[in-house]
Amino acid sequence: MNDPEVFDILVVGGGMTGTALAIGLSRQGWKTGLIEAADRADLLQAPSAAADVADFEPRVSAISVASQQLLESLGAWQSVAAGRHCPYQGMTVWDGDGTGRIHFDAAELQARALGTIVENRSLVRALFEVVENSSVELIDKVQVTGCSLNGNQCNLELSDGRTPGARLVVAADGANSRLRQWVGLPTREWDYDQEAIVCTVRTTQPHQYTAWQRFSQTGPLAFLPLSAESGDEHFSSIVWSQDTIEARRLMTLDDTAFVSELEQAIESELGTIEAVSRRFAFPLRQRHAKDYVAQGVVLIGDAAHTIHPLAGQGANLGYGDVRVLLEELARARNSGLSPAHELVLARYQRRRKGDNLSMMLAMEGFKQLFGRDELPFRWLRNTGMRWLDGVAPVKNRIAAEAMGLIT
Repeated sequence: MNDPEVFDILVVGGGMTGTALAIGLSRQGWKTGLIEAADRADLLQAPSAAADVADFEPRVSAISVASQQLLESLGAWQSVAAGRHCPYQGMTVWDGDGTGRIHFDAAELQARALGTIVENRSLVRALFEVVENSSVELIDKVQVTGCSLNGNQCNLELSDGRTPGARLVVAADGANSRLRQWVGLPTREWDYDQEAIVCTVRTTQPHQYTAWQRFSQTGPLAFLPLSAESGDEHFSSIVWSQDTIEARRLMTLDDTAFVSELEQAIESELGTIEAVSRRFAFPLRQRHAKDYVAQGVVLIGDAAHTIHPLAGQGANLGYGDVRVLLEELARARNSGLSPAHELVLARYQRRRKGDNLSMMLAMEGFKQLFGRDELPFRWLRNTGMRWLDGVAPVKNRIAAEAMGLIT
């Protein structure tokens, strides 16, 4: 039997964050492995052109300018830009129970776009195209079934019997990370008691390259602009976060009844909804690991934190983890330190934990503020939105921070 292969760094999870990290690590000269349960052939398969709502993937991400810059540096954004994606120049947010409304405009920031809406599978495919032409060793079609520490080496057990080892293992295996559980990194978490309904719609009016978001007591509704290969501007991705009881009621409706309620909820901002795809619902739960690091293991992305989708920052927080961990591991390599050195990982945790917690607390504050119907809260949010919309320097700074232009 051959001896187990040993890496400098093994990344577990070939999603949007794990794959990006693996590419960056390989370019720094680390011997890098990437473990992914899916078949690479499926991940590399290009989608057919979108002519109907059913042709779009229901899960999309709002990629910030800072995240786009990271993906450009890894050589993946070029493929994203050549495929289906939709830069948006505007964002309009309003209170469904009042008169408060605020509009963000890329032109006011002297930017080409506030961000870009991309189907998740397009991001993953673009990253795997880079992996195929890199020094990353991709181990696909296997599950990680165990993890153990042997001195300075972390050993993984795979479903095919292999037991690769590494000086550092990166857990990028999602919100229910088994690696996080195996190494004993506890989380603070709570249910929002909400579910997010996602689907794709076609409207009679074009989306105007604008993201639309309406808040209500039972949760926010977002219409995120999509672009078909033909240039058709009438498709939008829906993320409708609602209290669990209300979400389940909406999921039981037939398409006609659901579309009727959806039009009312968005106040017909984009006219009539002509078509709706199959709907999916996901329970919303906030998690945050008390620590991002253990001996020989580090967490990134959803394995370290999950957040309410109301601001669309989940993917960008993950890419923030990738950027900082790459910086710290580059510093370690230049200093001749192990990638698992405790000072290296402590710096990563210190730099990311505060930013992630701040964003999570801000989103929880927004959710609580818009979930209250008492007159003082309604007055506060509506007055505040109208005031903020009229104070361009403050409003534009908030937008720039969300775009990652200010850190």
